Amino acid sequence: MEKSKKKKIIPRARAPKKKAEQFNRILETGKELFVKYGSHGFSLRALAKRLNMSQTNVYNYVQSKRELWIAIRTKYYGEFQDGLNRLIDDHQGSYTDLFFKMAEFFLEFASVDFNRFAMMFLISAPPSKKIGPLEKNYEPFQIMKYISVIVEKAVIAKEITKTEAIERLFYIYGVLLGAAKVEADLKLRENITEPIKLESYILSAKEYRKFALEQIRDLLNKNIL
Repeated sequence: MEKSKKKKIIPRARAPKKKAEQFNRILETGKELFVKYGSHGFSLRALAKRLNMSQTNVYNYVQSKRELWIAIRTKYYGEFQDGLNRLIDDHQGSYTDLFFKMAEFFLEFASVDFNRFAMMFLISAPPSKKIGPLEKNYEPFQIMKYISVIVEKAVIAKEITKTEAIERLFYIYGVLLGAAKVEADLKLRENITEPIKLESYILSAKEYRKFALEQIRDLLNKNIL
């Protein structure tokens, strides 16, 4: 009598791991396409082609470009929030110093991967006629709402006055958004074309960030809040 052949057992851990890796590839490639073409400039079909996947397979991960946009932002906001929370938890000193450290963190985060930063702060959501499963559970991270909690603590500590505090923080937030974009442009010129020249002076991305942070520090020290 023939012995029955034993079935080969395939470890189940591989499937979830491969699925997670594939999903990450979708997010990374989607990020590049969003930044390159904008929210309306590409399709999930183009995404599938870039990844050498079937469009049906892509739909197993995300049901629309809006869902893809949400998935990308959720991933990167998690990274941003984790870093910001560590900074806040480790901080010792005044709230003015904390706001300045947050400004430094913001520009450094943008510098490491500007496309990631653009997805979080600059690329608008594609429209969709239906709400997908990711959007149902989506809770957008609003940085100014996040900062307003710290403002309240600074007011209680009598470091700043409440009058116009939030409006002025929005102003600094706008300065940081612009500074992040300018620094990215300067880095691009340094890498593939030419640096910006003003007569005999060459402005580098590093020098520009230092200048921008000095201006923000000056605003904080002048009690603009």
